[in-house]
Amino acid sequence: MLNCDSYLIDGRVLALKSVFTGDYQSKIITTHGTYFSKLTPTKLLDQACLHNLSTREGRINAVSTVMKYSKKTPFIIAPNEIGVFPTESPKNPDCVWIFNHRLNVEEVAKGKSVVTFMDGTSIQVKVSKNVILKQKQRLHTLMSISYLMQQEKELYGAKVKRLQ
Repeated sequence: MLNCDSYLIDGRVLALKSVFTGDYQSKIITTHGTYFSKLTPTKLLDQACLHNLSTREGRINAVSTVMKYSKKTPFIIAPNEIGVFPTESPKNPDCVWIFNHRLNVEEVAKGKSVVTFMDGTSIQVKVSKNVILKQKQRLHTLMSISYLMQQEKELYGAKVKRLQ
């Protein structure tokens, strides 16, 4: 495990969770190792969105408006590349942010699941398998719609009417 104060979230991040160890507030689980940050998960996500010329609040508001997801809203950090969903309310310290990677979920006890990514990395979360699968589906729906909207914009330009 490495110490990391970087605020950049990239396509190799699998999950992000709160920790309360010394000066560290976040654990960043990636395909190339586990890192710790002094920033909270929401601050790391804020910085990642800013790095992609937006704000986390703006991304969440857009999703809430277009998709009508008002709670535990998934959002896209980098269009067609990086998306993320919360397992619980982001205000809950047990919230784990899971990124758009292929994964398997196994419920190990009532309200507890293990998420295993394709590289074999696993993380335990305090929610049911159904919650994870629903949130994963919401994120993938969002990313698909975002991709299609981008394609339509490129194909039709200003002629495309916005969905309401």
